[in-house]
Amino acid sequence: MSKAIIFTGGGGPDSLPTDLLKQGDYLIAADSGYDMARQLGISVHSVIGDFDSTQFAQEALALEHELHPVEKDHSDTYLAIEKALKHCDGEYVLVGGGGYRLDHLLQTYSLFSHFGPPSLWLTRYESNILVSCAKRFDPLTKGSTVSLYPATLEGVATVNARELRWPLKSYLLSFSSFSLSNRCTEKYLEVSVEGSPIFVSFPVARSRAKVVR
Repeated sequence: MSKAIIFTGGGGPDSLPTDLLKQGDYLIAADSGYDMARQLGISVHSVIGDFDSTQFAQEALALEHELHPVEKDHSDTYLAIEKALKHCDGEYVLVGGGGYRLDHLLQTYSLFSHFGPPSLWLTRYESNILVSCAKRFDPLTKGSTVSLYPATLEGVATVNARELRWPLKSYLLSFSSFSLSNRCTEKYLEVSVEGSPIFVSFPVARSRAKVVR
């Protein structure tokens, strides 16, 4: 099944997982997300936004694009997700949007309530992997840092994850009760979720875990 990969402005990774891009994926950049895709050596299918942030506006405008006014009701990231979901089977990956402005970060986060959260959110500092039911992360390094938090602003979930320094046993996870900077006690981590989906977040330097579905 095809997915969409959306590149947006803000803090993004220096590289992508080698197995991320698949044939049939739809790649779109939101404004300065084009700069990020370009830096990563990725050719996108389309660029969308008001083009007030990208350093390569003329280059981007030579591609398939959708130009919007600077004064508009929705952010460029909103427009990109909206368009991307018309070109895939419902799954999308978000690359970027992890900073640097708090207002932009929160606005991006709010989009997950509207469109549903991405299956993977790659920022400059962490890899955030969506868990809706259960996932096993393997292999990991003992002692590696991991955080768990809701994938939407209003999300509430009951979470179980035993292989942690501070184990989660029917733990009620919400925006007022993160599991922040926990530590793995085994070379794997099994996470189960009831309720709203959550993100399992690994710092970039320690985000080499394989996800076994």
